[in-house]
Amino acid sequence: MKVLGFRGDPKAPRYAVVSEVGGVYTLENAASDNKLSVPASIGEDADAERLDWLYREILAIFDAHPGIEKVMIKQNEYTQSDTKAKRKSAHADAAVVLACAHRGIPVEMKIYSSMPTTSKDTKQHAETRVGKTDKYWDTKMADAVNAAWWGLKRP
Repeated sequence: MKVLGFRGDPKAPRYAVVSEVGGVYTLENAASDNKLSVPASIGEDADAERLDWLYREILAIFDAHPGIEKVMIKQNEYTQSDTKAKRKSAHADAAVVLACAHRGIPVEMKIYSSMPTTSKDTKQHAETRVGKTDKYWDTKMADAVNAAWWGLKRP
């Protein structure tokens, strides 16, 4: 089985493609693309253009990694003091949900309390469970890895 884990970010959403065969988990994009850097030509307030770009990027990920059976999104933890950045991340999550709907791929949204990790432990858990990327390794990428792993553990 293969799962796409996604973590929205206003400037560079992260994604992990994790597969499981015989109890062995593989981070398929550990040494390749995992960061979706928004092109400089898309301005800070060009929300529609940004969402269209991200939607197309997600479809390209599906094409580059055939066999993705589920998408797991690690969404933000919302509080009373939400920021513009969190809203833009939510927009990114919505673009992923739309791409999944158009491809008929199930999608689930998770927060830390609904999967076995915390913001403090996410990097360590991802490294232990699946591995880490060769570059751009940070908590957002670890969130994407942990979300994908959780989707494989709970098919």
